[in-house]
Amino acid sequence: MEDIFVPSTCKGCERDIALSEEQITRILNNMRPKMECVDDEVYEARLLACAECDELMSGHTCGISGSIVRIRALAAAQNCPSYHGSRWQETA
Repeated sequence: MEDIFVPSTCKGCERDIALSEEQITRILNNMRPKMECVDDEVYEARLLACAECDELMSGHTCGISGSIVRIRALAAAQNCPSYHGSRWQETA
């Protein structure tokens, strides 16, 4: 079996991936009315799984997908992109 290549930078860009809480909250507030969201219990469980993942970058970015985990975790249609299977145990 071949080794899995794991990128060392964000997939979406090579610039600084740091975002402020204000920026993330603004993105969430703009997107929330436009997407189907999971309930608060599922959202918190997803965020906890992401917080414990070695692929979490800068506390907010998934190192596998390049997505902001607070946004991905909120979206009902999304799943954890872990190379070893989803870390999110529930179904949205």
